[in-house]
Amino acid sequence: MKKRKLKGFVLPTLYLLITISIFVGVIFMGRDIALTNKDYDYGTGILDEEKVESVLIEDTVTSSEISKPILEGAADIKVHFYSKDENEELQQNSLIYFENTYLPNTGILYASDEVFDVRSIFSGKVSDIIEDEFFGKCIVVEHQNNLKSYYYGLDNINVKKGDEISSETILGRAKNNEIENTKKTFLLEIYHNNELVNPESIIGTKITDYSEN
Repeated sequence: MKKRKLKGFVLPTLYLLITISIFVGVIFMGRDIALTNKDYDYGTGILDEEKVESVLIEDTVTSSEISKPILEGAADIKVHFYSKDENEELQQNSLIYFENTYLPNTGILYASDEVFDVRSIFSGKVSDIIEDEFFGKCIVVEHQNNLKSYYYGLDNINVKKGDEISSETILGRAKNNEIENTKKTFLLEIYHNNELVNPESIIGTKITDYSEN
């Protein structure tokens, strides 16, 4: 058999092809490793303890907010809370007129031409349901941190004494009463450590802002 010789350019071409293959392989291996590391870093970032903790704290703070006793726009404040520290004009706007007598308002008097639902401002326990001579039925709810709310002038009551309720539970509906016969009204009173406080200064704050003594 006659021996054949490889032409001079064949071997250099083979070496070049092998070198290129090795170089491309190294590039692809490096990219795979980089992607793997990137995915790993992304995963551990999501599970970062500080990020998880901040989300939990935010949720807790949001859930501790004291809410309005009515839906937005359901009724207007007719008479504000009376404070001896306010100026004369504000004090005059905080008086309830009844049987030719002006009475300092002990809470917020909401009024509307239409019937509207009244809701609990925060979670708690229905400690009592009493009868008021002017407003009729009144629901008393005890909250944490010695906060207590009174809802005067309700009809169609949905709760009973001893019930554990959540925030914004519908307690009943506003109705006509001895104080106001032309509109549906209800009075909200709030006590902290057995002292009357202005509900407008409490609504929208956090239950954790108030101490037990």
